[in-house]
Amino acid sequence: MSNDNIFNPKALEKLRSPDKLDSMIRITGPVGWMGLAAVSLLCFAIVLWSIYGSFTEKAEGYGLIVDSAGVVNITHAASGKVTDVYVKTGSRVRKGDLVARMEQPEQSADTRMAQYGTELGTSDRDVQSRVYEYDAKRYQQAARENIYSDYEGIVGEVMAAEGQLMEAGSPICTVRLTQDRNELQGVFYISVDNGKRVEPGMTIQLAPNGVDITKTGSLIGVVKSVSQYPVSAEGVKKSLGNSQLAQYILQKDGGAAVEVRFELVKDADSESGYLWTSVVGRHKPVTAGSYCTGSVVIERQPPIEKVFYKISQWLRSR
Repeated sequence: MSNDNIFNPKALEKLRSPDKLDSMIRITGPVGWMGLAAVSLLCFAIVLWSIYGSFTEKAEGYGLIVDSAGVVNITHAASGKVTDVYVKTGSRVRKGDLVARMEQPEQSADTRMAQYGTELGTSDRDVQSRVYEYDAKRYQQAARENIYSDYEGIVGEVMAAEGQLMEAGSPICTVRLTQDRNELQGVFYISVDNGKRVEPGMTIQLAPNGVDITKTGSLIGVVKSVSQYPVSAEGVKKSLGNSQLAQYILQKDGGAAVEVRFELVKDADSESGYLWTSVVGRHKPVTAGSYCTGSVVIERQPPIEKVFYKISQWLRSR
C-alpha cells in the first residue's frame, strides 16, 4: 500500500506548505469594504458641509402687517368733554363722516348770547348784523363740537370715551388708510441688541397670527429701512395705531427696540399673492392688521470659518 494512501491528503498538504505562503491573504470582507466606503462618504460630506454649509444667526422680533397707505390719527384742535363717539374698532369711515361730538361750554354760552342779541337790535341794519354774528357763532360752535374724519379707512383703535375730557390735539381714534393701496408692507420691532445689525435688503421670515408655519412655511419679506435710534413708546404706538399692542411688543423686546420696515415679496402663483418658504400647504390671503412674529438672518458663517475662529481664540488665550 502506498504511503500516500495511508495519510490524509489534507494533512500531507499542510505539512508540505505549513504557512501557505503561496496563498492570497484575505484582509477584509465585503462588509468591511462597505463600512469603509460609508465612512469615507461621511467624511467627504462633512468636508463639503464645512466649506459650503453655514451657521446662521437670527434676530427675532414682533410686528404688524399694514396697508402701504399707513395709519393716521384723527385729532381735534379744541379741548372739551366728549359727549358722543360714533365709531368703534373695525368701523369703516369715509372722509367727512362724523366721528365724535365734544361739548364746548364757553362756545355754547357765546352762541346763546349772540342769539339773544338778535332780539335787542334797534334797527333793521343792527338786527341783520346781530343775525350774521349769531350764524357765525353757530358755525364756530358746530366746528368745535363736531369732529369729522379727514380720511377714508378702517378704525384701528378708539382712544376717546364718552364723558372723557380731551386736550387739544389729543387723538380721538386711529384710522388705517385704504385709499391708494398698492401692496402690503409691515413694521417690525427687534431688540436693540440685534436691531442695529439688521440692514436694508436682508430677508425677513414671518409667521402671521393664526398660521402654522410647520405646515405652510414662513411668509417672506425684504427689509426696506431700519431706524437709526431706538424708537419711543409713543413712536411705536403711532406706527401700530394701537397702544396696547405697542406696549405688548415693547415688553417682549425688553423695553427698547429698533423699528424695521419691510415689504412682502409678491408671488402670482400663490393663493395669498405673496411668497412663502414652502409651496406645500394652503396659503390663505394675507390681510392688513395681522400681528406677526418673525426673524431676520443677520449673519451666515461657514462651519470651517467658525472652527478656525475658535482655534485662533484658543491659541491667543494660551
